[in-house]
Amino acid sequence: MYETESDKTAELIDLLRLERDTIRAGDFSTLIEMANRKEILIAELAGSDPTRLAELKGIAAENHRLLGAALQGVRAAQRRLKAILSASKGFNAYDKSGKMKPIRRGDGSLEHRV
Repeated sequence: MYETESDKTAELIDLLRLERDTIRAGDFSTLIEMANRKEILIAELAGSDPTRLAELKGIAAENHRLLGAALQGVRAAQRRLKAILSASKGFNAYDKSGKMKPIRRGDGSLEHRV
């Protein structure tokens, strides 16, 4: 595959760009495979040209930011699904005296009027 330090740096840049595209596509299962190769390349590049490493660091930082945004999106979707599931089971209401009364589906406490 790649032999020189420059070639390994180019391979890592290519891998980081592929990782970026994979994150944007939402294909997170592929990221695990990429991580293993990325770790190997990073270890092989220890002590390399600082200028090239700074370029790599910039690309990696952008990927990190994208992953963080994707994770926030997944968490927001989970919260929304939880709210929808909770609402489908029922809700709380207040009676005439101001006491909270749970209204649950199928327990007879909900009156359907036509």
